[in-house]
Amino acid sequence: MSREPTSDSRPMVSRNLIKWARVGWIVVVSITLVLSIWGFSNWQNEELPHCTVLGAECPFFVVSREDVQLAQEMGLPTALTLLLTGTLPFILVRVCYLLLSFLLFWRRPDDWVAWMFSFSLVGAVLEQLVEYTGMLKPLALILLGVSGGAYILLPFVFPNGRFEPPWTRWIVIPLAVISVAFPEGSVRNFNLNISLWSVVAPLGIYALVYRYRRVSTATERQQTRWAVMGMLVGFVTLLLTIGIGSFYPAARPAYGRVIFLLVNGILYPGSGVVLLAFFTIAIVRYRLWDIDILIRRTLQYSLLTGLLALTYFGSVILLQTGFRALTGQTNSPIITVLSTLGIAGLFTPLRNRVQEFIDRRFYRKKYNAEQALAKFAAIARDEVDMDKLTAALLEVVQETMQPEKTLIWLVNTKER
Repeated sequence: MSREPTSDSRPMVSRNLIKWARVGWIVVVSITLVLSIWGFSNWQNEELPHCTVLGAECPFFVVSREDVQLAQEMGLPTALTLLLTGTLPFILVRVCYLLLSFLLFWRRPDDWVAWMFSFSLVGAVLEQLVEYTGMLKPLALILLGVSGGAYILLPFVFPNGRFEPPWTRWIVIPLAVISVAFPEGSVRNFNLNISLWSVVAPLGIYALVYRYRRVSTATERQQTRWAVMGMLVGFVTLLLTIGIGSFYPAARPAYGRVIFLLVNGILYPGSGVVLLAFFTIAIVRYRLWDIDILIRRTLQYSLLTGLLALTYFGSVILLQTGFRALTGQTNSPIITVLSTLGIAGLFTPLRNRVQEFIDRRFYRKKYNAEQALAKFAAIARDEVDMDKLTAALLEVVQETMQPEKTLIWLVNTKER
């Protein structure tokens, strides 16, 4: 008898329910596409705001008439400016939402966490379009509300579909119900959104840490790493966007602001797609163990970039001081040449040192072969449940060898 046990603790879904859920997914996507096309056409026809008028309230990411005029002075046609700062990122992000949703639902049809995330991605397509859907606005609000409720639940049930710690359900489920029941309030009321997520965000982080340290299997820990990496990308990008955007408010148009809007039109939506893509990779379990390499490379090159930048600017300041003392000049091209050559010479040895430091500090082996065998031997001596025993064996093999697939063959003694 062959057997392929796993430590997968996800609640499974029946075949009949999968069939009807797929039909429901197609219906919801069809309705969402109709609403999105209608809302998008109305959104495109909206006039650009005047953000320099007294009393105008324009967020830093809004493209105003003054921004378009400055872009024209820089040689960018109005149509191209609007395409790059609004229309193109808007469409591409929503296409990515639908593609990720499709991938989740078709690759993990037996996983209700994948269902939930898939439907939430479909609902997110309507973000910023609800106010432009006319008489179908109530239907759009329902879809957006369900999507918001699913996002609230996700950190507490990811990746195995069970609430951890169990008591969080009594806090999170009512918050999700509020989001579903009052979607218009969450769309219009910024303070309500802040209040809601000020509770959900720290509690969600606590739940992820608790699950990772006390409950998760080796595979689930890898899934959590993918999700956390995606959240870090989104969070860092958001901080950068808000920080840089604060220097370029909509009320003070400038050429630098136009450049910021062009970059932000791709960077900020792209970071959102990366966040959702990382969650999707975690749920479908595609190349889970590559996250360790990705984190390692990110740490290495982030630290390397910071050190090189510090070295470059430090050398420029030092050389400027020296040249001023010797020649009275501070802007000699020799300074730039020498600084660049110094950075080029430092790159390889500095990269090797950074790599060695990170490997020694963060990537030491988390297990010892003898200890791993002793731990499994103790389990094998005391455990009588075959399912638990094979799950423990799989976890040890997964942690120590990280194979792409594991298969255990058990002999059925009753057939002898």
